Amino acid sequence: MDEFPVIVLEKINKEFPGVKAVNNVSFLLNKGEVHALVGENGAGKSTLINIIIGLLKPDSGDIFINGVKQEHYSPFIARSLGIGIVPQELNLFPNKSVAENIFFGMIKSKTGFPYINWTQIYKQAKEAISKIGLNLDVRLKISNFTIAIQQLIQITRALAFGANILILDEPTASLTIQEIENLFRLIKNFKEEGKSIIFISHNLDEVKKISDRISIMRDGNLVCTANTKDITIDEIIKAMAGREIVNLKISHNKRLDNRNVLTVKNLTRKKEFSNINFTVNEGEILGIAGLIGSGRTELAKCIFGETLPNSGEILWLGKKVKINSTNSAINLGLGYVPEDRRHEGIFPSLSVSENIMIPLYQSLVRLTGINHALKNKIAIKFIKELNIKTSSLNKQIRFLSGGNQQKVILARWLAKNVKLLILDEPTRGIDVNSKKEIHELIRNLADSGLAVIVISSELEEIINLSDRIMIMHEGKLKGFLKSGEIKPEDILKIALNNN
Repeated sequence: MDEFPVIVLEKINKEFPGVKAVNNVSFLLNKGEVHALVGENGAGKSTLINIIIGLLKPDSGDIFINGVKQEHYSPFIARSLGIGIVPQELNLFPNKSVAENIFFGMIKSKTGFPYINWTQIYKQAKEAISKIGLNLDVRLKISNFTIAIQQLIQITRALAFGANILILDEPTASLTIQEIENLFRLIKNFKEEGKSIIFISHNLDEVKKISDRISIMRDGNLVCTANTKDITIDEIIKAMAGREIVNLKISHNKRLDNRNVLTVKNLTRKKEFSNINFTVNEGEILGIAGLIGSGRTELAKCIFGETLPNSGEILWLGKKVKINSTNSAINLGLGYVPEDRRHEGIFPSLSVSENIMIPLYQSLVRLTGINHALKNKIAIKFIKELNIKTSSLNKQIRFLSGGNQQKVILARWLAKNVKLLILDEPTRGIDVNSKKEIHELIRNLADSGLAVIVISSELEEIINLSDRIMIMHEGKLKGFLKSGEIKPEDILKIALNNN
């Protein structure tokens, strides 16, 4: 690693109304290093990153890129200086092809005429994705692919712009173990070329594995910068939280003979999953594990009525039912929290109370209009019960942290009094202490009698939360495990068994 700073921030301050988002922060990124930036949600990481890429102007402080002080800094200047970002929330164009998404803003005719050599563009796109281990048809729309694949394409896009400084914000949140290893190999190659990376992640095991130095933020302050080899995970968490570390292991209450809520028999949807059989009981957490592409999310969406099966049966409380729409699923008593919280879970421009009450609005309608007093009463009840941190009922949900947004979505279904809740990647992009809160909330809901299905790419999360684990691979049911002394390799062994 060459000790030459490519980014220097000196005494950066940024304040929003009532919030000191970044307080006198000085930060340095060396040439050829991976510098991890960690902290709980709301610690100031995103604000600092937005200052680095020129989206936000600091109230005070200086920015130096490659040794040059930046007086009139902007996103355009940041990109021209070789800074690229892969944001946590995808900002791809769903109706454009993979190739168009990779080279958007770079595609133009060399002749000056409105002619683009698409054959060449597709060839270049194919070469670009192959460098990160992808093999797919670059002519297809991006919406045809899973969030995991889209995340990798987002990384490819940043690299295609020729970035020398790459900011990766939760880049592994939707990746499989193998895909993460491929990404880490890419990061190491990036380092060897003398390029620099700011790596933002709540997965501290990954931070320890890939980074050279770690900077820890809390409440807008940079509380610690250390060489990665000189600091433990326990020390990192304590510095992040300002308190002792949390234990993510959740205790399981034993329960017998609880009523069956959902039974799935030979459920099949062509090209997604086939002959899936399982049951979920009251008070049980059923974890669904498997590598990305196993059909987990597709199965959940089919059960919730977003898609229709080609064959098979669904029994609800022992009776055969036909779920042909999300409305029919909700009317039965199903709730679904999707993995893509930003695009499929929240309504970003609506308030916290409106996001909670969406499924209940019909019951709130009176001759004179919506009963707002009752709406607010119910919303306040769940904000208190779930410890949702918001300054107001009317605050737009997009201004809440990821963990609090997730709690609002959970509150939505609890207010609806569902009997079964499907949670797809419930703690994706959420810091370690918020994750603990979500885990405890899920366990408490199950202990109160709610049936829960949890889908997660984090095998430790599945193991810690679940009473039983259903394992899928390439659309097939491979087996079940009961809670106990389960290791991640036990799950992978069953998933990858060809029998």
